[in-house]
Amino acid sequence: MALVKISYEKKIVMGYIINLMVVFALGLIYWKQMPQSGDAVLWDWILLALIILSLGMLTVVYVILKAQLKANKAYAQKLLQSQTWLQSIIDNTSNPISVKKLNGEYLLVNTQYQMLFREKTEDLIGKTNHDVLDKETADRYRSTDLDALKAGREIQVEETFDQADGPHIYLSVKFPLFDNSGRAYAIGNISTDITERKKIEQSLKAADTFFNLSVDSLVIASKEKFIKVNPSLSKLLGYSDAELLAKPFTDFIHADDTAATKKEIENLDKGTDLINFINRWVCKDGSIKWLSWNATADVRTGTLYAIVRDVTAQLMLKEKEEKERNMLYESRQKLNMILENISDGVIVANAEKQVVLANHNANVFFGIQEDAEISINFSDHFEVLYPDGETPFPAQNLPAERALLGEVTDDVDVLLRDYETNKKRRVLLSGRPIWNHENAIVAVVVTMKDISRYKKLEAELKKKDMASRTIIGFKKSKQQSEKS
Repeated sequence: MALVKISYEKKIVMGYIINLMVVFALGLIYWKQMPQSGDAVLWDWILLALIILSLGMLTVVYVILKAQLKANKAYAQKLLQSQTWLQSIIDNTSNPISVKKLNGEYLLVNTQYQMLFREKTEDLIGKTNHDVLDKETADRYRSTDLDALKAGREIQVEETFDQADGPHIYLSVKFPLFDNSGRAYAIGNISTDITERKKIEQSLKAADTFFNLSVDSLVIASKEKFIKVNPSLSKLLGYSDAELLAKPFTDFIHADDTAATKKEIENLDKGTDLINFINRWVCKDGSIKWLSWNATADVRTGTLYAIVRDVTAQLMLKEKEEKERNMLYESRQKLNMILENISDGVIVANAEKQVVLANHNANVFFGIQEDAEISINFSDHFEVLYPDGETPFPAQNLPAERALLGEVTDDVDVLLRDYETNKKRRVLLSGRPIWNHENAIVAVVVTMKDISRYKKLEAELKKKDMASRTIIGFKKSKQQSEKS
């Protein structure tokens, strides 16, 4: 049989009624026992008066208890209302909040704090961390709670909570709670999720490391002065970071480039990115550096962000190459003038046997206008024979092939027969190798002297000479007689 639970208020009423009935019955019994004939003594009336007074006192006590009970109920309602308001407030904050007893039991947690342990327990109230966490983790949290108690003030610690999406880092503010006597009775905790902040800090740290270790010079600046420079720029110009940050950066720019630089900064301020802008900077030792700038600007703050590269060596090399190209062009022009005024045909071929230059006489000789279409292998254009006109001349013995092997040849006498016209020409071929500074053959020069006309004239002169000898009475030699 279940016991009926009686409220405290009903207990007071029932106690008052029972005590009232008992005192009233006692007074009635005493009244009946008193002498009715007037023989009652003073003591009897005093006792009766005390019984009646007891009834009054019981009533007064009852009224006082009722008033206290009412006051307690009102206080309890206000306390409940305050607790409800407090719970509502802390439940609607994004920070996990908790209050623990000195022994570690949870007195109060908000929704956000409970969610940290939702996979462990549905209700933390009355439990300790050792009830829901492994010993090592619970001991670590308990240690920080005790640190706050020992300090007697708030402390800040970083704590890691494992959650469904991975570990989260919280910055927890722990502090003791004191009663009116100044004695600590609980430990409060307010935590803030700083996981994203930590990631940003790590990213900023990595970016700062990259900024300082970058081979390229990196710059953050306002419109007038450097805000931050990496060591690469300081090393490049020879100034310390403090020196570069102390003055307007225009103080380090070559005077002739200051106006152009300011104009580009104005364009940056309008939102136009700066791409490969080159200007001159004066180094601490007085030397000049050519720097290439790629920059962008935050139009809201006016902050400039730039990547800087030293292009001094490149520009000097480019200038040197330009001079060399000009010299080469001039030399080639002079060579062309010389070649064009040579009566012999001249061709120049590289080590890959490609003709790179031919004079006009060579073009006429081969009957080809484009130099590159001429083959250094004469067998591609002609049948190459010995002067007897019958015996083939070995291709490997031609001057071009021998020059590629490093040999010098002079006046190699050959007979060339054109494949199309069948025309024959007597030609003297010469070849020279061209060496570079590493003693390697980079090209060959072949000259062609057409001696067909001279050979024909030589034959005619010889014939006339023989005819003249007969007229003036010279006897024929034995060999000439045999030929006759």
